[in-house]
Amino acid sequence: MFHRFSTWWRALSVVLLGLATITWPSAALAQSTPSFSVISQSSVAILSSTGSATLSLDLSIPSGVTDAVTLALYPQILYRSEVTAIIAGTGTTSAAIATTTVASPTCATGTTLTLAVSLFSALAKGASHHCGAAPLHLRLPCNAVACDGVYPLSIAVTVDNVRRTEWSMVAVHTAGVLHPLRVDYVAVVDPSAWASAANARSDFDVIAQYGAMPLTVAVDYRPLGRALLSPTSRSWRSALSSALSNPAHRAIAAPPASADYAGLAANGFSAEVAQQVNLAGKFLKTATGHSTDNQVFVTNPTTQGALSALAHVGVTQVVLPDTSLSVVPSTTLAWGAPFHPDALANVTALATDSGLEQLAADSSIEPGRRAALTLATLAFLHYEAPNALAVRTVVVPLNVGSLSPTYLNDLFGASQSNPFITASDLTPSYDSSLIATDNNPADRYLASSTPTVWSSTNVTTLQSLISRTASFVQGIASTTQLVTLELYQALPEQLGSPATRQTGLNAATSYLNSQLSSFRIDDSSITLTGAGNTLPITLLSNVRYPVTLVLHLITDRLQFPTIQNQEVAVTLSAPTNPVRIPTVDRQGGSLTLQLELTTPDGKLVVARAAVQVRVAGTSVVGYILSGGSLLVLAWWWLTTYRRKSRGRHAR
Repeated sequence: MFHRFSTWWRALSVVLLGLATITWPSAALAQSTPSFSVISQSSVAILSSTGSATLSLDLSIPSGVTDAVTLALYPQILYRSEVTAIIAGTGTTSAAIATTTVASPTCATGTTLTLAVSLFSALAKGASHHCGAAPLHLRLPCNAVACDGVYPLSIAVTVDNVRRTEWSMVAVHTAGVLHPLRVDYVAVVDPSAWASAANARSDFDVIAQYGAMPLTVAVDYRPLGRALLSPTSRSWRSALSSALSNPAHRAIAAPPASADYAGLAANGFSAEVAQQVNLAGKFLKTATGHSTDNQVFVTNPTTQGALSALAHVGVTQVVLPDTSLSVVPSTTLAWGAPFHPDALANVTALATDSGLEQLAADSSIEPGRRAALTLATLAFLHYEAPNALAVRTVVVPLNVGSLSPTYLNDLFGASQSNPFITASDLTPSYDSSLIATDNNPADRYLASSTPTVWSSTNVTTLQSLISRTASFVQGIASTTQLVTLELYQALPEQLGSPATRQTGLNAATSYLNSQLSSFRIDDSSITLTGAGNTLPITLLSNVRYPVTLVLHLITDRLQFPTIQNQEVAVTLSAPTNPVRIPTVDRQGGSLTLQLELTTPDGKLVVARAAVQVRVAGTSVVGYILSGGSLLVLAWWWLTTYRRKSRGRHAR
């Protein structure tokens, strides 16, 4: 029995090895053969009055022998889930409604294959475009306006007998558009825009090229702060400034996604909620000279407490991630209108489209095809309600830190002539007349969430940090140092555990302490040579920026005729700073002068010293002794003179 089993196993091994020998080379060849890529593609085919259109397609073909290129159209997309499947690369299970193939294409230039494909309605007639001698045409099984819609498009390229397929979409347009979608492109400048500074500069350059196309730039204060602190950021700031130089390009604040608005408000720090919002505008003004509008871009799923905190500090218009809402609008047919979040009547919100946001960020899809997919998705959204009575808005976030400038260029360029959309900044989309239009609810509700917890140590540490920083910055004119202090204070005000928050607060406190302890008063003894003289005091500074502080002179002996209240404002701009103060003392002798160096408001003492002062003045006793000495000298001189006179008479 064992012998039979062994023989059977050996025979099976031979069969498996033979199969592997047959299949593995093909698999290895397929894995080693690079795929083609879509350089550019028409996202819209506009049928003429005769029922024909042209679909343009540029492909980058890998080196090798290109055996064939096949294009196929599939039935119109009816559901958003079908769009998702196309973007994911799984395609559609429906049968193709039109196919065209060119074998051994001859219309290539190097590794670039440029195709012009004729698209016809069912009864249209006309000449087809060719690739060499081979005609390229696709015929739709429909006529006139019945052809309107978005169609899946498969692109198959066979190189060296290996076939690869990519999926895309194309919108077919014949009828007029009642209300084009209002598309609010929002270029988000978050920390990735500084981490990938070169890529962000390229994105800014593309935005600047489309100066006439309205769009919004949402800025996070963190990359702006880093740019203000970096000595090599000039080109980055210049590129951002150029992107905002046209009035059609607006800027808004996009505070950090992790900012704990609700926790700050609940613990009495409403002013810090406002600071989280206002820092972006403040830093942007310093970095580029441009200002922010009133809208606030919230980049993370938010809570009712956070929105209430923002509303309390005057924020009335926000952009929310659609994933913040209990019902994501894009999963329904009611979307595209402004609304009141959680029934906050004084706040109007717009929701982003997370599907389009994810598509824009999907670097696995080449830029040209990704732009075509983005615009075709927008066309599909139009066709969801082509006869909508009111304008509908789609908010598309675009992260400039990670997006390909090629994608942005393709997207913006094609958007300008796209019949289904009208690019806009955010402001018109908040029109109160649009609330509850096209069956949209007037109120949308946020998904439930758990409030954050702050420890008592968190609260007391932040209170102290805010108070001491506010006192210190009154004497600082250095932009770099102001930005540094503001960042240190703002960054720990984040979501997270009390322990994590405390770590950040401790770091900020430690930095502030290091700055406040950088000043000293020279306590060497001083000798004044007369009753009216100048008091020389030396103040020492270890910081590399000018600081204005107040020197307090505490004594009941000396008088300072040129200053009031025995205090003088001094600016420390060097490691050693001499100060001379006119002084009057008529008593003479020695005294101990107490000196204090404080912040301009006097709330923080940054240095103290007790200085021994010896005044070599003339007292009343001195006058008596001096007078007595003169009398003795005069008596001695008179006596001596008389003696000499008598001697002369005797002779």
